[in-house]
Amino acid sequence: MKKINKMLFLVALSVGIFTTSCSEDDYTGASMINYSSPTVTLSTASTNVVVDESAIPEDGEFLIPVTASISEPVLADIHIPLVQTGGTADAHDFDLGTMIITSGTTSATTNIVIYNTCDTGVEGNETLTVSFADNIANAKMTPFSMDISIENDWVNDVIEFEFDWSGELTYTAGVPAEVTIDFCDADIDFALADNGGNVLGYIAATASCPEAGGFSGLPDGTYFILAEVYDNPFSGLGLTDAMPITTTYSQCGFDTAGSFVNSVLNTATISGDVIPLATVEISGGYNYTVTPW
Repeated sequence: MKKINKMLFLVALSVGIFTTSCSEDDYTGASMINYSSPTVTLSTASTNVVVDESAIPEDGEFLIPVTASISEPVLADIHIPLVQTGGTADAHDFDLGTMIITSGTTSATTNIVIYNTCDTGVEGNETLTVSFADNIANAKMTPFSMDISIENDWVNDVIEFEFDWSGELTYTAGVPAEVTIDFCDADIDFALADNGGNVLGYIAATASCPEAGGFSGLPDGTYFILAEVYDNPFSGLGLTDAMPITTTYSQCGFDTAGSFVNSVLNTATISGDVIPLATVEISGGYNYTVTPW
């Protein structure tokens, strides 16, 4: 009986030693590291930036780099989003990136992007104040704020047009009994003339169907949009069916937009004829009023 008790005691003691050893092993290696949040500093060439929007190429962008830095690498990635904290600029005017200092590195850079867009017409000067988002995980943030002024508002003065005379006509012409013609086989060009009837140039003249183009930079005044029949292969067929021209126009950033149909062009119109489509009034350099003829 004593021998049995002694053996049970030794077994219990060995199990206790094994359990204690495993428990102590759980506190070795990486789990013993005492992690401390690094201090992140944001930097840029200047915290007061003036952007000349009119100098940005059309549909282009102006980039302002911002860099986040820490003194030594860390084990976990640090995400630092930039956010708008003030100013009058809207979200379509800019884009704010996120800096990600990845594990094992000490810095990351992103760009504040200022856009040249025509989405809102005339805006005037705007301001934008930028800082970092609240509650950055795994880091202590050094205070940072950046002021951006967006000046010399770029105003879109381009009015764009599409001219479409596409269609088909099936008629009876002996043998074979029916023939189908495609109106796009007619070559129509579209020109702009001043109030004196002088052609200033072509809005669209590429032999395409439909045609598309636009104009800008003209002095205030009255202008005319003309359809010039460069070649109508149907004029000798003895037909007089209409080939309507649908004109669609728009100006990005403004309410200037519309569509109308002119039915003067027909299968008998001879090459060389000119058809007035609309008058265009320009005021202020970029305000357009289009009136169908």
